Amino acid sequence: MRIVAVNHHHPDAPVIGAVRVARFAAALAELGHRVVLLTGALDPTEPPADPAHVAAALAVHDWRQPFLLACPSRPLPLLAAARNGGLPRPLRRLVLAGHYLRHGGVFTDWREGSAAYWPLLAEVFRPEVTWGTFGNTDAWSIARGIAALSRCPWVMDIKDVWEAFVPRPVSGLVARRFADAAACTGLSQGHLDNSGRHFRLPKTAIYSGIPEELLTPAPPSLPFRITVTGSSYGWLDGMMAGIGRFLDHLPDDARREIVFTYAGGEHELVRREAAALKGRCGLDIRPFIALGDLAGLQRQAFLNLYGRMVGQPGWFHHKVFELLAADRPIAAFPTETAEAVDIAATCGGDLSLCPDSEALAQALERTWRGRTAQGTGVDRGVLAGYTWAAQAVKLEAVLTRAAGRAR
Repeated sequence: MRIVAVNHHHPDAPVIGAVRVARFAAALAELGHRVVLLTGALDPTEPPADPAHVAAALAVHDWRQPFLLACPSRPLPLLAAARNGGLPRPLRRLVLAGHYLRHGGVFTDWREGSAAYWPLLAEVFRPEVTWGTFGNTDAWSIARGIAALSRCPWVMDIKDVWEAFVPRPVSGLVARRFADAAACTGLSQGHLDNSGRHFRLPKTAIYSGIPEELLTPAPPSLPFRITVTGSSYGWLDGMMAGIGRFLDHLPDDARREIVFTYAGGEHELVRREAAALKGRCGLDIRPFIALGDLAGLQRQAFLNLYGRMVGQPGWFHHKVFELLAADRPIAAFPTETAEAVDIAATCGGDLSLCPDSEALAQALERTWRGRTAQGTGVDRGVLAGYTWAAQAVKLEAVLTRAAGRAR
């Protein structure tokens, strides 16, 4: 198939929102499909590519990998100021609501910046299906617009929670604009059950996966780290209180063995908060590191801890898969969805829910005393179903069915 995949984030952007569509575009190319990955520009000041040069590059592209088409936004200063909080609140709300009602989204500047390439893709690349991720609704508008010119179906993907980004007063009207999609994929079943309820479409959960190399078991070693993975979502105080309570009940020689570890975008915040642990255990706090390096730290942990966003139903954190691959005990603070708990159980993982600092201290106590050089016994055969390659096969089936129905 010839597929156009649309995501606002450039694949080299250092944000988690850049990963999903880029990884699936690469996996679909490995399955033999021709994929154009249309994104925003990494450098917003870069000039747009000449459509004639894009057409020439498409003609000679090596389709074993996706063709990246990065589209700078067309400057709309008032809209950009509204998105970035640079306007008084009443005016900001008016501008954003107006763009939702008139254009179906608030990244109209990016959509208009990409529009010069829609006819080119329709005439030269001739896609058989397009796939756009929310993210933001303008990725859907782009996928939908290219599909209309190409006379092919488009498929929507939901990777973020609709209710968290689309204002309730305009939600129904915006959803109706996209009701002509052929199918809907989502980051999780929770995304489909909640955000997906606005759309009466065939729905399939396509989980953001893990690289196949994470399935390789680590050599046995006695774990000594407490790791925190990803954003804390405001739960850092509770986490630190639980860790401190656990450490306070250990003798000095045991505390000297333990290293509190964090690697990620909140490293400065974590460094400040973790100062309370200084002298009670070792500290290893780093900025973003490569996933393979992070996995090495997680495999040295007697407990892998992460904070979970609450308040939005269906908000699924796919980091649970990489933590299951580490094959060490896991703790979610303060809770987890039933979907994630069920996945962990199916994979044979050890996942604790810690609603408060006392529960976290107890989980740390249990896993410290029960630590071994061996893992927890995660079923890597089951976990293999959640690799990028395995989930790409599911996505391929959705796109194939959508393209087939259009013929």
